[in-house]
Order: sequence, then C-alpha cells, then structure tokens
Amino acid sequence: MLNRLQTPLRTRVGEQGMRIARAVGIGLLGWTALAGASTGAAVLAQAGDDHGAAARIFTERVERYERLRARLEEPLPPFDARRDPWSLLLTRRYLTSAIRSTRAHAQPGNVFGPPVDGFFREIIAHAVYETDIGGLVDLEEEELAEVVVNESVPDWALRDAPQPLVERLPAVPAGMSYRMAFGAFVLWDEHAEIVIDVLPDAFVTR
Repeated sequence: MLNRLQTPLRTRVGEQGMRIARAVGIGLLGWTALAGASTGAAVLAQAGDDHGAAARIFTERVERYERLRARLEEPLPPFDARRDPWSLLLTRRYLTSAIRSTRAHAQPGNVFGPPVDGFFREIIAHAVYETDIGGLVDLEEEELAEVVVNESVPDWALRDAPQPLVERLPAVPAGMSYRMAFGAFVLWDEHAEIVIDVLPDAFVTR
C-alpha cells in the first residue's frame, strides 16, 4: 500500500521538477539573448560615441585654422572673383605667405591626427565599399607624389572629393573643401590654395 502511494508522489514531484527545470532553462536562454543584445547595443553605442568625439575634435581643429586665416585675411581685400585677376593673385600670394609663416611647424596630422584619422578612414572605406563612385580609388599604376602641408598641389592632380563621400563627412567652413590628390585625402584652403592637412594613402589600393 505504501509503495502504491509513493509512486504517484514521486511522479508528481518529478513532473514538477521537470517543469521548473524547463522554466529555468528558458529563463536562462532569454537572459543570455538579452545580455548578448545589450552587449551588441553597448558596442554600437560606444562606436557612435567615439565617432561623435572624433567629429567634434575635427570641427574644433578646423575652426582653429579658420580663426587663424580670418585674422591674417582681415587687412586684405576680400576674395571676390569679380576683382582684377592680378590684384586677386597678389592677395592670394600674400595670404599664402602669411599662413606658411604662421604655421611654419605644421605637420601632417594637425587636423587629421588621432582620433580623426581613424574616423575619416572608416568613412572613406565605407563609401568606397557601399557606393559606386567612378574614379574614387586611384589606379595602382598611377604615379604618386607627396602631398605637403602648407603647399599647393598641381591643378592636374587635384580633384574634388565625390559628393556621395562628402555627404558622409563633417561640414567644413566656407573657403575650405575636401579634395583628393595622389591617393591622399586633402583638406584644402580655397583662398590660399594650399593644403591645410592631408590623410595619406586614403584611396590607394596597393
């Protein structure tokens, strides 16, 4: 009689244990999935924070250069295409000389230095991969030359950065633009017609 009573009891206890175990297992799986999703979201949030910080640093460096140029431009006639070409050329040359003298120790990275360089290279890589931009990547057989800060670039070598790429990048003030030359990415001063900074080998595939 005792054996007959014990058997159903063991069965009920066993069934309850199985249900509890299954519930616990499902709960653990749900927690693991939630933890994984939270980790992924945290990684994305961290990447977004890093990009935001790099963009702010880039903007601060660009604004610092803009203030310098504005100070040097202040005593000069305005850059207006309607002016006499010779007078405009003299103004440009004076400004170029003044900037070179003031930034005599400027080196590559004065604007594109860390963490901005990694931020820009990532954007450029995504633009090359995701967007069909003809001629964005220099051919391997193209002769390369060094792009130097505070110096000009030959007209035949200087190209505008494609608009699909520019749209992904932080905006720059009037009188500056994004350019490409010899496989490098260039921040260009349109008034002085010199290189503000350069990101070397940004478009070279070799």
